[in-house]
Amino acid sequence: MKSITRLTARTILFGNLIVLAACDQFKDQRQDQPKVQAKAEVNSEQLLSAMNLYVYTQLSDALNKAQTLDSEITSLLHHPNPVSLEQSQNAWQQAYEGYVKVSFLHRVPRFEKPQYYENNRTYDDIRQRIDSWPIEPGYIDYLPQYPLSGIVNDLTLKISLDNLVDQHGFSDPRYASIGFHPLEFLLFAENSERSAKDFIPQENSMEVVATEPEIQAETQAINSDAEHVDSDIKDIRHAQPVINGPQNHNRRRDYLRILSADLVKQLQALTDRWDPANGYYAKQWRQPDHAANVASLYQGLVDALQTDLLEQHFQVLATQKPLYDLRSPFAQQDTANMQALLTGIENILLAENGFIKEIRLQDAELADKIKAQFERLKYDMKQLPNNWETLEQVQRHQVLIEPKDKTLQLLTLMYQGAESLGIRLKALPVSTD
Repeated sequence: MKSITRLTARTILFGNLIVLAACDQFKDQRQDQPKVQAKAEVNSEQLLSAMNLYVYTQLSDALNKAQTLDSEITSLLHHPNPVSLEQSQNAWQQAYEGYVKVSFLHRVPRFEKPQYYENNRTYDDIRQRIDSWPIEPGYIDYLPQYPLSGIVNDLTLKISLDNLVDQHGFSDPRYASIGFHPLEFLLFAENSERSAKDFIPQENSMEVVATEPEIQAETQAINSDAEHVDSDIKDIRHAQPVINGPQNHNRRRDYLRILSADLVKQLQALTDRWDPANGYYAKQWRQPDHAANVASLYQGLVDALQTDLLEQHFQVLATQKPLYDLRSPFAQQDTANMQALLTGIENILLAENGFIKEIRLQDAELADKIKAQFERLKYDMKQLPNNWETLEQVQRHQVLIEPKDKTLQLLTLMYQGAESLGIRLKALPVSTD
């Protein structure tokens, strides 16, 4: 009996030694394995605060430039001459470029006040009022082959803001009557051939419906000052009464003034809503669900690259034979628009405490790749022509191959960036030729 007990004890002791040896071996294996670094949590509140400040600052810049444009237009109407027209055209280009840098923010979901829906004052409503494109120029003013076309020459329609709003997109989205692009056509005309003579105050060639009293009073004051226009233009006005040329100068002047004032008003409304202190949209980014807002903003940047840049710009330029759907054909600013759009997206990513900073905390090499890809794409964009309408479709397609490929590469990196931040995006779209 004692021998059995002694044998059992030895067996138990041997078994325990085996277990202990195995435990030590497992412990050694765990010590040999590399330590997995804990993933840094995205500082969503800080990121959204930085993004809000950038959006507000950029919209404020666009608003200031629109106010400068309004001042230049006032000068043009007081002293219509080639110099004042050119200054107004330059001011339009600068104001629009400022707006384009944040034009894609409508893609970021948000809540709207019920009264915004009731009064047609949602973000999308204001955007359509500011930046509806492409447009039909003959809906606004004369064309070389149609000297009496457009709202300017429709004598049954009183020139007033309410009527212009009613006419906006009346039967087709291309029939825009308010915003940046009707204003663009009034300042530049077809083929950028607008003449300052079109804004010289003179009687219309036929009886017209009266404009609003305040517009009439302002018109009389400006017309009085405009008697001091350059002598060469003044001589043309008196020596060559318009018969077959452009008509209804005073209506054109009233239309231009109303559009400019309304543009300032709409940009002011958007800027106020992004005011970091009290803006309605800014307050939403301070709500508890910061992670969802961060994801929505990042998705909006990706959508802007895919839809705004690739589809609405590159694809139109590369595939349309006659270019019907350009964004700014009259000012010949589509290349500048694409550059401004890309700059706006990059600025949001690279802003202090922005997305690139957060991506760098997760993957510094990826953050550097994204920054470098923006630089490569911007370099290619600077080489693009401005005179797209003079190029054949095959030429345009060839010119855009490199920028398009680099944009697709940037999109791939952007998806990798989202993955590093734990943001789930929609499936990466495939390229369309």
